[in-house]
Amino acid sequence: MLGFIQRKSEIKEALILVVFVLLLSEPLTGATIGVVILGSGLTILNLHPGKIFRNIITLFLFAIYWFTYGKIIDPEVGLNFLTSIVILKLLEKETIRDRYMVFFGIILLISAGSLFNKSLIYVFYFALSFFVLIQDLYENLNLPSSFKNFLSSLLWVLPFTVVFFFLAPRMMSPFEIMRGGTKSGEIGYTTDVNLSTIKEIRSNDRPVFQASFSEPIGKRDLYWRGNVISFSDGWNWTLMPSERAFGEFSPRDFSQRGLLKQNIRVFGQQDFFFGLDTPGLFITPKGFHEVDSTYSLAQSQWAHHYRYEVYSLENGKSLGDGEKRNLKSGLKLSERKWIADHFKSSQLSDLAREIQNYFTQNGFSYSLSPGTVSSFLDFMQVKKIGFCSHYASAVALIFREKKIPTRLVSGFLGGTYNRFADFFMITQNDAHVWIEAYQDSKWIRVDPTDWILPERIRMGGEAFMQQQTAVKGFSPLRFIKSRFTWFNEIEQWVLQWDFKFYQWIDQMDYYGQLALLAKFSFKREWLFTLLPILCALFMGVYALLFGAMTVQKNQVEKLWFLFSKKMQSRGLMISYFSIEQTRERLKALDPIVQDVFQDLVRLSFSNPQKSELLKLKKRIKNI
Repeated sequence: MLGFIQRKSEIKEALILVVFVLLLSEPLTGATIGVVILGSGLTILNLHPGKIFRNIITLFLFAIYWFTYGKIIDPEVGLNFLTSIVILKLLEKETIRDRYMVFFGIILLISAGSLFNKSLIYVFYFALSFFVLIQDLYENLNLPSSFKNFLSSLLWVLPFTVVFFFLAPRMMSPFEIMRGGTKSGEIGYTTDVNLSTIKEIRSNDRPVFQASFSEPIGKRDLYWRGNVISFSDGWNWTLMPSERAFGEFSPRDFSQRGLLKQNIRVFGQQDFFFGLDTPGLFITPKGFHEVDSTYSLAQSQWAHHYRYEVYSLENGKSLGDGEKRNLKSGLKLSERKWIADHFKSSQLSDLAREIQNYFTQNGFSYSLSPGTVSSFLDFMQVKKIGFCSHYASAVALIFREKKIPTRLVSGFLGGTYNRFADFFMITQNDAHVWIEAYQDSKWIRVDPTDWILPERIRMGGEAFMQQQTAVKGFSPLRFIKSRFTWFNEIEQWVLQWDFKFYQWIDQMDYYGQLALLAKFSFKREWLFTLLPILCALFMGVYALLFGAMTVQKNQVEKLWFLFSKKMQSRGLMISYFSIEQTRERLKALDPIVQDVFQDLVRLSFSNPQKSELLKLKKRIKNI
């Protein structure tokens, strides 16, 4: 019977780990995911490989981590190592101690995972996994494991959890778990545009931020600015320190001026604030800051904001001192001569039309895998293929050579609309680069991608990438979405609750707690006195209600001492053995002793009646 219970536990633990790596596929490496799936499969098939196999897997993982991360130690590396340790321990499971180590290892692992996956789906996964693991632990210990017992414990934990959530003093921590960047070769927002070394980019559907609006807006207008880039070496573009503006936030309130308002919730720490083109005002829980579109508002590494409001202007403010830096092209003499020979216009609208015609007549195309494009002329004369960054860079350099101040803008275009909760989800697939040219005392947006592939602008990045990847390969999830429209509806319905839940959770940060306390004229300093008092009251009530149980537990301890003396008289020391080990050792004795031991264990983890204790005491004396 015990072996059957252990097998059930192993299968459940293996399935929990498989779901874990599926939910945490972003921070986990492919090697970690592969080993977990392999190890879980072997466990389900009841195949436990020997030490040589496990050692080979360990060395393989260590090598992968070394080449992937080098000497970098961060939370993502730690999560991979912890996942590997747990699956290797599950493959081992040679002793009772291994079983308990796997149990506590998985508890620690799924707890750590909650720092990386902040969604309602993971909350439900965590709760269900925790319940299954606790139930299995009780079954392995031959203890009652009913759902009623679990709910009874939960009812005691929840009130204290609610009190702790609202009244525990929030701190401003500079240590962030999630960064918002992209991995090499993936589509995604970057502060620089380096084209000389990029051969291809692949799909990347990681969410970056959610946004809701104060009024409806067309999908073709969803240009989300991250940062502007003015310095070019003649093909690549690099963000200069002078363009990374840090603003002081004023603590006073700001009244709305009738501008387009966006509520932003960012999923990972980013280098800049995002706003619909063109942001003129950012409001955070700390205060507000007005910006000039000539610069980009950088996020502080030590005081990062995951939620804020943005008010957008119709167009940028005056050019200021940016004319000089937005005219330097960095092109070689031969490249400048080529531009002079092929493009004659000097007015923005005429020149844009001339460049568009050149692209159309000379067979330029859009591709996410154009190969290496080393220079401006390599793109314009030889390759004639690329994605948004290639076209934006080329057009911007031509504009500058024609004395039109121009800059690149790195950000996002599009987003997936959720009609249930009225918000847009922006993923890394929506990352985009366009240009802005200065004319008639304002910045004018020009998007060369619209000349080459208007579908990218119309559909948005996420929908466009789903279409592109569907052509290249088969995916069960994409197949279901394309065949069954109701699946998309269910997905959007679930996401609305995720949006609403975490929108509420995120508001209870340091500043959100200050705002809540201010409504009740309650000073934050008082929490440091109130919370310990509430904890003491809670523990006092707990002790009062369960005092009788504590007395009976003391009676059970006396019965254990009596049973231990009886076994000692038979030459059997049990004081330093676990329950399972003691049960094995008692198999050599008569069944009556084994039954007494089982009842003693059962009463130790329950709320026994006084009559039960007296009967058991009499039985122990008689063995």
